[in-house]
Amino acid sequence: MNKLEIFINDLCGVFDNENQINQELESGKQVHPKAKHINGICNNKINNLPDDFDGYFVIEESYYEQGKFKNVLPHLFLFTLNEDDDVVLTSYDIPENISKADFRNDNEDLVMDYKELKVSSKFTPMIYKYKDGVYEGSSVSNFSAETEFTLNERIENGKMYVSEVFRKNGKITFGFVDPIIYEKKSI
Repeated sequence: MNKLEIFINDLCGVFDNENQINQELESGKQVHPKAKHINGICNNKINNLPDDFDGYFVIEESYYEQGKFKNVLPHLFLFTLNEDDDVVLTSYDIPENISKADFRNDNEDLVMDYKELKVSSKFTPMIYKYKDGVYEGSSVSNFSAETEFTLNERIENGKMYVSEVFRKNGKITFGFVDPIIYEKKSI
């Protein structure tokens, strides 16, 4: 397996932060939402991929729950290797003709056309550096003149540490500087 295949193998599967939540509850204060990621390769759901296509499209289903608040955020990411042999995450817009509810890994009817996929104009691609069994990446994106999105990720030993923070005019409006700690439950 090459570096990208190993990374994708570590990234894909079902992850949740049940252990993190249990530890927070035991300490008397739940800080993070209950969260779950379902990451799956979706190249087989994309028509017209070039024959020599050398990357992996991944659907990331993100589910968050805190109190009565529930949110579902699906994403379409492309993972490739750059000229330095680092993994690059490029975010794509979900096709307009597909609802959030239908944009799932288990949707056998989900089909996209490569020729119609659009790179997200808001998200700055993230480069993961690899060292001693750990992948780390960071990206700062300006969603508007006032809104900045910072994503920091670390992947190691079956865990993903994900910090996502939205700032408006420099003040945090949503997210967590301290990462949500996802543990892989299944492939």
